[in-house]
Formats: sequence, structure tokens, C-alpha cells
Amino acid sequence: MRDPVLLDPGALPWDFPAPYQYAFISTACALLMMLCFRLSDRMGQFFSVRDAFAVCGAAAGAVVSSCAILFALTRFEGVPRSTPLIYGLVLSASMIAIRVATRLLHKDLERKPGPDSRTREDDLQRVIVVGVDRLASAAIKLTDYLLPRKTQIVAALDGRPGLVGRKIAGVSIVGDPRDIGSIIDEYAVHGVYVDQVWLAEDRTLLAPDLLAAFHAQCAARGVAIVGISEALNFIASPPTASVAGAAIDAAGQFEPPDYFESKRLIDLCAASLLCVATLPLALCVAYVVFLDVGAPLLFWQQRIGRNGQKFLLYKFRTYRAPFDENGLPAPEDQRLSRVGRMIRAIRLDELPQLYNVIAGHMSLIGPRPLLPQDQPDDPGPRLSVRPGLTGWAQINGGTAVSPEEKNALDLWYIKHADLRLDLEIVVGTLLVALAGVRLNDRAIDDAVRWYHEEFDAAGRDAARGEETPRDRHRREGASDQTNRRRKLEAVQIDYPYRAVEPG
Repeated sequence: MRDPVLLDPGALPWDFPAPYQYAFISTACALLMMLCFRLSDRMGQFFSVRDAFAVCGAAAGAVVSSCAILFALTRFEGVPRSTPLIYGLVLSASMIAIRVATRLLHKDLERKPGPDSRTREDDLQRVIVVGVDRLASAAIKLTDYLLPRKTQIVAALDGRPGLVGRKIAGVSIVGDPRDIGSIIDEYAVHGVYVDQVWLAEDRTLLAPDLLAAFHAQCAARGVAIVGISEALNFIASPPTASVAGAAIDAAGQFEPPDYFESKRLIDLCAASLLCVATLPLALCVAYVVFLDVGAPLLFWQQRIGRNGQKFLLYKFRTYRAPFDENGLPAPEDQRLSRVGRMIRAIRLDELPQLYNVIAGHMSLIGPRPLLPQDQPDDPGPRLSVRPGLTGWAQINGGTAVSPEEKNALDLWYIKHADLRLDLEIVVGTLLVALAGVRLNDRAIDDAVRWYHEEFDAAGRDAARGEETPRDRHRREGASDQTNRRRKLEAVQIDYPYRAVEPG
């Protein structure tokens, strides 16, 4: 609109003028940024300031990416330098205007009190808020939105003289917290009896020397004092005994080799090189995942790492959403497509975990991180080191071994880890990715025997020549190797490309 000459088509379609190139590239970048910022997930009728920041971020990303691409292709020749700025302003302003109009159009969604939602005045809990901040403002709005209304905030107090007489979320700031007693009495004279005082979480809003007098005045009038987060039930749940927490003490009794101290430097250098080398591959996988299952491209799970520390483990999505566009449950056998199976089979879905390695959550080689409910009875030894992208258990059986055998393989690796063993695991991982899972019964039996000798009372029985529970199980005819073979065959039927570890 500023310069109509830019719209001259020239020799289209044989020649593609620079302004049309910019229009095409900027439109593609804008659509991509809208998907990345998930603007379509935000409902216009509930548009807020936070959503406006997301819109502006998407517009800025579209401008920067389109400029970078066009500069790399044509050095921005034929396009005025002010065009990207104008484009970004028009794009962000238009999207914000559409959302504002949508919100105004859906004003009927505002909840209005009906005849059944009205609360009697005697049933209302009257509250005074002490300390003016954003949480206090949100608390006032939440009490107004609740139907039927249970709480009424009648006044706010703050120690800053410049705020007295002003309003926060429609509630008047009537005085100083040191006058809480007289203010409660004044409201009582007019028939408004204060039941609670909500105290702001920012304790600096109330001077420490006044806090005792403040509590005394409220106690003398039988008015309870609670924090805003406590009143809204936003307080953190009490700590519970977790597997990871209980394992930290046990981990101290299991000393891993000194090799793990120097291994962090190896992990950092190798993961950084792998990130650069696999970046084109990761972009291709991300594109395929987007076409197959859509956005978002990544998903995360909370796992337990070294010394019981929790972290978020990232992967590319390979499963479609559990519900379709109509909200109906999707069949489980259709959620994992052939493309998803192939990506999981060669473990390309685990490329984002290189970030976990660089961040220090994981190692390239080590015991796989488990969910809290999948931890063994004694998780301390395996939590004494960082979990790994691949490990001894993955190249010697993977999902075809039992949880007890997998734990024995992981602990055997921790105790015997060195550079030579890590290189052997790297080679074994490549073979598994190319040829599929292979069972190494000798390695499994050696690890289980070592585990019993190291940790179990059964090991002492075996050392004395007595029959162990494992020997008794074999003598009765239930062969562990047969069970593994059956599991491997079942897994290969489910995953025809290669057996992989779920999750």
C-alpha cells in the first residue's frame, strides 16, 4: 500500500520479482511461527495480555526468519529495508485486533449470576486483603468469578501512603495495616463483620516490627489471618517419601569407579559434536514427525536421575493424540503409524536427549532412566551415576529381559565401567539399530550371578554350594532363556522393524 510499484508482476511466471519472493517466504514463515507458538491453541474469547505477548513473539519470529532466508538467497535486493518492519507491525496488530474483536463478540460467555447462584448475605465470608500486589489482584478477581459467590473482599490495606484511596481490581485501599483493628471495628458498626484477613505473600509489604501488633489486633477480635496462597489452596503439598529420596542414602553405599568423574567431560564434548553433526537429520525427523502426528513435535516425561534428582527427558513424538478432532478415543493400534515405528526402531526419536546430556541430566552411556514407578526395590546403586542414552542392558536384550535382569545388567556396567566397555556399547548400539535386538545369554547370566554375589543373600548360598532360588527355578523346568526368547518373539511381532524399549 505504501509503494504500489512493488506490486508490478513483471514477467511472471517466468520471472519471480523480489517483492513476490518476500511475500511468499514471509507468509510461509508466519504460518510456521504460528504453529511453533501454538497460536491456534488459544481461544480468542479468552484473549489476555499474555496471549498478546505470544502473538508478538510469533510475528517477530516470522520477520526475523523471513529476512534471514531472503538475505541468504538474494541479499535483500529489490525489497525496501523498511518492509519487514511494516510487515511485522501489520501482522501483529492484525492478529491482536482479530482476537480483541472475538473476545468482544463472545461477551455472552461471561458468567452472570442467576437466581440459583445468588448467595445470601449471611453466608458470605468477608475478607480484608493486606498487601497490594499482583497475586492480591488475581485473588480478588477469582472471588468475583466464583458462582455461587462464597467470599467477598470488602477492603484492601497497604503500608505505602501513595496507594491509600486508590483501587485494586475494584476494591478500595482504605488504610494502613497498622490500623487493622479500628478498620475491622468500623466495618462492624455498619453491619459488615470481617471473618478473615488475607496476608500477601510478599512479607516485605508489612514491616516486621508491626507484625506482632497486627496479629494481636486480629486475635483480639477473633479474626483469622491466612496467607493468600493458603486461602486459595495454592500451598505446596507436604513432602512424601519418594523412591528417589530414599535411594540417596543407599547410593552412598555403592561407590562407582573413578572413571565416572572424568566421563562428564567426554559426554559434554561428544554430545556437542553429535548435536552439530545430527542437526540436519534432526530437522528432517522433526519435519516427518510434523507431517505424521502434527504439533507439538516433542514430548517430555519426568524421570529420576543421579542422586534422585528429577529431570525432564525429551523425545520426538511418534504417537498420535489419544483423542481425535471430535474428542472420541482413538484406537490404540492406530496411534503408532508405520513412520512412527520406523523412527522408534532406529531410535531417531531420542535425538532430543542430546540436550539432556549437555545439560548434565544424562550421560551418553549408562543405565536408562526409569519412571518413578518402574524403579527397582533398591534403586540406590543405579542412581549413583547419571542415566544414559544407551547402556549395557539395551545391547544385551533390551525389552526381552526381565526387570530384575535389566537391573543386574545396569549395575554390572556401573561397577565395571571403563572407556573400553563404553566403546563396546557404542558399537553394540549401532548393531542393534541396524540389525535389531540380540539376546546375550552369557552376559545376562554373568550379570545376574554377579548381582546375587554382590547384593543378595542368594549369592552367599551359591558360594557355599547350596541351591539358590534361581537354581531351583531352573531345576523345576522354567528356563530363563526360554522365557527371554518368547518375550523377544512377542516384541518383534509388535515392532516388525526392531524391538524397542517402550517410552
